[in-house]
Amino acid sequence: MARVVLFLKGICMGIADVIPGVSGGTLALILGIYKELVDSIKGLNLRFVPALLRWLKSRDDADRAELIKRLGELNLPFLVTLGAGIASAIAIGSVTVPFFIENYPVQTRAFFFGLIVASVWVPFRMIDFGGARAAATVVITVCVGIAAGWILTNPGTTYESTREWFEVQSQGQTLKEVSRLGPSAMATADVFWAPQNEALRAAVAETDASKFAELEALHAAETNQTVDKAAMKARSAPYESIEVPEGTPVNVPRPELWFVFVSGMIAICAMILPGISGSYILLILGNYFFVLNALKGMLTTAASGALPVNQTMFVFVFCAGCGIGLLGFARVLSYLLHARPVPTLGVLVGLMIGCLRGIWPFRSTVDGIVTNVWPTATHSILSAAAMCVFGIAVVGLFTWLSRDRTAEVDA
Repeated sequence: MARVVLFLKGICMGIADVIPGVSGGTLALILGIYKELVDSIKGLNLRFVPALLRWLKSRDDADRAELIKRLGELNLPFLVTLGAGIASAIAIGSVTVPFFIENYPVQTRAFFFGLIVASVWVPFRMIDFGGARAAATVVITVCVGIAAGWILTNPGTTYESTREWFEVQSQGQTLKEVSRLGPSAMATADVFWAPQNEALRAAVAETDASKFAELEALHAAETNQTVDKAAMKARSAPYESIEVPEGTPVNVPRPELWFVFVSGMIAICAMILPGISGSYILLILGNYFFVLNALKGMLTTAASGALPVNQTMFVFVFCAGCGIGLLGFARVLSYLLHARPVPTLGVLVGLMIGCLRGIWPFRSTVDGIVTNVWPTATHSILSAAAMCVFGIAVVGLFTWLSRDRTAEVDA
C-alpha cells in the first residue's frame, strides 16, 4: 500500500512538471517527501559496483549480503517507485495537460496558483524561529528568494545565449522538420525571419506569394519576443508547415556544446527546487526549443531509418548535464537543509512566493509581449476563483493525509 501511495505522489509531481511555471519540488513539499527525495538523490553513488563484481565472481553469501547492504543504502525502492509515477504522469500529462492549458488557460493557471499559495505554508511551518536573529534571517532570505523568483519568472523577458549558426539543406521538408535537423534553438517563426535566412524567405515568396504575404502581415503585428511558452508556440504555428523548396539553405542557431551542458545542469535543479519550473529556466536561457527540436529530431530521424548522430550528440550532452547537476545540487541542498535549515527554508519560501508571477492566471499580450494583468470583466473571474480555491483545498487534503509524517527538517 505504501508503494502505491508513493507512486501516486510521483504522479502528482509529474503532472506539476508538465505545467509551465510549476515545479515538481513544490508538490514534493506538499506531499511530505521533499527531504527524503533530496537525501535519496544525494545518496546515489557507485559504491555497490565493487560488491556486485565480487558477488558475480564468487557467488558467496557474504558478498551477496554486502551487495544487498550497499543497494539498501541507495533507497532505490523509494526512487524507483517515485520515478515511475513521475514518468507515467509526464507521459500522460504531455498529452492531456496541453489541452487544458490551450482551452482553459486561466482556469488551469488559477488552480496551480492556488496550489502554490497554499503550499507556501508547508516550508514556512518547518522554520524554527529561535529568537530575533533567526527571525531576521528568515525575513532577509525570504526577500532574497522572492526577488530571485520574481525575476526568473517574468513572462515578458528573454535572455540571449551563446549560439552558433548552422546551415541545413532542405530536402523538400517543412520548416518544422528542417529546424529539427539543426537542431534549432529558436522557434520556427524566429528562424524564418532571422537576417541569416534571406534565401529562405526569397524561396518561399517565389513558390507561394500569397503565403509569404500572410506571414509578412503576421510578422508586422508581432515583432517582439516572449518567454511565454504558449504564446511562442502559437506565434510559430503558421510557420511550421511551410514547405521549404528542395536545396534551399536554411540557417538555424544552436547553442555551443558547453552551454547545452550548463543548461541541463541549471534546468534540472528545478525538479528539486520548489517554485521554479524547468521549462521556464530553459526558455530564459534560450534553449527550450533547442532541447525540444533535438529530442524530436532524434526520434523522427531514427524512425526514418537514418542515424540521428547530430541530434543524439546534443541530447546526450544535455542529459549528462542534467545528471551531474541533479546529483551535485542535491548534495548541496541536502547539506543546507540539515546544516542551515532556517536560511535555506527562508529562501525556498521566498522562491515559491516570487515564482507565483509565472503562474498568475490573468495575462495580456500586446505587440508580442506577454504581461500579467489584473482581472477584468472579460476574464473568467468566477471560474478562476473556483479553481484557485480548489487548488487550496487540494493542498489541505494532502497536508491532512501527510499529517502523521515526521518533520521534514531536523532543526
